[in-house]
Amino acid sequence: MNTLQKALTAALTLSAALLARPAIAQFKQTIDAATIGFEAPSTRATRQFIYSRGTPLEVVVSIEGWFKVRDAQGALVWMERRALTDRTQVQVGAQPADVHAAPDAVSPIVFRADSGVILQLVAPPSAATGLYAQVRHRDGTTGFVRIDALFGL
Repeated sequence: MNTLQKALTAALTLSAALLARPAIAQFKQTIDAATIGFEAPSTRATRQFIYSRGTPLEVVVSIEGWFKVRDAQGALVWMERRALTDRTQVQVGAQPADVHAAPDAVSPIVFRADSGVILQLVAPPSAATGLYAQVRHRDGTTGFVRIDALFGL
């Protein structure tokens, strides 16, 4: 395979990965305080999971006072709308993520975030940062991480 073919294959693979992400119509929320996810939109429904404060979720359905949400592992549960806030947090996906000093893979690694670590989103990807989002660790360290390594964007 020549260099051009390799570059085209890499570009198509990245495009397919980005297209496989959830639709933009879904919006992101963060849990305001520890809360329970239910099987149905009722506090009388079966309790499924307890989520900790700051956990990012994708809202799939909204009905009176309730959101059906998806977590980073793909589980779908119902939560009371008042348990969620617009504060933006993201979660590192299945693999550890390198957080770089600049929005590129060749810049120095500032820190490595393990799978499941929740980070504050400082700035979403832009034309200037490409496929990188700026994040802050709870210890205050900031850097840039590839968006395909994150859940909650």
